[in-house]
Amino acid sequence: MTKIRGLWLVFLILQSSAVTAQSAMPTTNVFTRVLMVESQYGKGSVFSIDVDKREYWITAKHILTGAEHPPYGSVTAKSVSLQVLDPGSPGEKWIPITFSVIDAGVDIDIVVLAPPQPLLKDPLPSVPADSAGQFLGGDCEFLGFPYGGGWRAKLSGGKSYWMPYVKHCTVSAFTSEGNKFWVLDGINNGGFSGGPVIFRTGPDQRIMAVISGYILEPTDVISSAKAKSATKRPKTSATPTKEKVNLNSGFIIAYDISFAIEAIHKNPIGPLRPAN
Repeated sequence: MTKIRGLWLVFLILQSSAVTAQSAMPTTNVFTRVLMVESQYGKGSVFSIDVDKREYWITAKHILTGAEHPPYGSVTAKSVSLQVLDPGSPGEKWIPITFSVIDAGVDIDIVVLAPPQPLLKDPLPSVPADSAGQFLGGDCEFLGFPYGGGWRAKLSGGKSYWMPYVKHCTVSAFTSEGNKFWVLDGINNGGFSGGPVIFRTGPDQRIMAVISGYILEPTDVISSAKAKSATKRPKTSATPTKEKVNLNSGFIIAYDISFAIEAIHKNPIGPLRPAN
């Protein structure tokens, strides 16, 4: 199986230009483990963590099922065939991979994927996956590939690499009743689904959640044709009919990473990471 080479040098060079560390600045350990994934239903984001020296990949369940909104149900298939974008390819080179599937729970928008062997070659250590210590109003960042695209980081020698985008968010609300999820204040876009939400930075960085989607806000609009027509009517005429469109409310839903960790501990099937 093709292995995805670590891009830690790329990120070390990029991050060395940072003068001050932000409260939720993504570290190289996170950047190098976020990739673009494609299923029969479209493209999204996927990221890797190591648990008990085994490699796992985490993404949103709806990328596998095609569900556009809750309930997300369960994934009953034992394996799934997906394509992962090779970050070091000069163009778009997709690597087909058959993953074993670990469902994180009914209606939890998280699945854990286990490749037959480790995909990352000599990666930096994964950061802890734990939301403990995050608080209301706390800063966070999320990473991924919006609209099925990333950006290219170029190094001397002409090499370039696919990189995830980073967006800022803050914790707006949290629920522990039923499905445990975070409500984040930020602008999510299609394609970020399955990406990690992180908080803190440096050696204290944590992965707290997995991006699921965003809440839509119904808004009244008047089409340009109707608006022009209304200006020609007498002032006593009826108000032109309004239509509804759904806009991005700025509220993001992200499921707590603990669901993935609990599922992994119940079914530790990820491939062992070779000792360095």
